[in-house]
Amino acid sequence: MATLLHRIDPERNEARFYFVQAGSSVIDAHAVLRLWGRIGGHQCALATPCASAEEANQLVDRLIRLRLRHGYHIVQIPERSRSVYTDP
Repeated sequence: MATLLHRIDPERNEARFYFVQAGSSVIDAHAVLRLWGRIGGHQCALATPCASAEEANQLVDRLIRLRLRHGYHIVQIPERSRSVYTDP
């Protein structure tokens, strides 16, 4: 599951993105990969190892909900997960 979120506020000169994906890393079979930063600018990356795919998906869900509470909006999300984060 890969999700891209944006927080854009021209009045505050704010254009931020947050990308999160459950998958694998070079050394871990299950991990959560994150990228964040200013759109078109500096970016940071982090890979968090997880014990299982289930744990990785739970972490992704938690991170998405946190970003939504902090004013981010979903830009791109897999169709199968859309109903989880949007109002019915």
